[in-house]
Amino acid sequence: MLELTLEQVAALAEIDAKGFVERVREDLVKGDPKLAQDPALPSRLWRAFKAARELGIREGDNLVAFLRVEAYAPGFYDRPATRAWLTRPGRSPDERFHDYLRVMRWKIEHPEYVGGLTYGGTTRTGSGVGDSGTRTSLGARWRRLVGRSGDRGDG
Repeated sequence: MLELTLEQVAALAEIDAKGFVERVREDLVKGDPKLAQDPALPSRLWRAFKAARELGIREGDNLVAFLRVEAYAPGFYDRPATRAWLTRPGRSPDERFHDYLRVMRWKIEHPEYVGGLTYGGTTRTGSGVGDSGTRTSLGARWRRLVGRSGDRGDG
């Protein structure tokens, strides 16, 4: 039976992690070719992956979403409010990050409630009808950002 030292196991784990990050990068570039123009993307994604792991994020879907957010919002996890939220006790980092994604989705889909509209912008009326083009665009951006499909069954 093959026995590996701790250093060898760590090296294999790093190779596996780098492959994971590279596959996510390839998917991101395939979905948004403009990202290929960012020469720093691979190193940013690797730093973000290491930061996610240090924060305690372990679930694969959350790691992928963390890297997707990094691709469009470099260093988001270093912002004091984000870091404070993700490290706050009481829930696991994976649960906290999932909550973070839900709040960001809500803010994107409801800019009228978070100061996202400028003068002359459109708002939703009491009937629930608003600028569907803007909402569709925001929803598409969000789904691209976190890699979700168009269904609304995820909360």
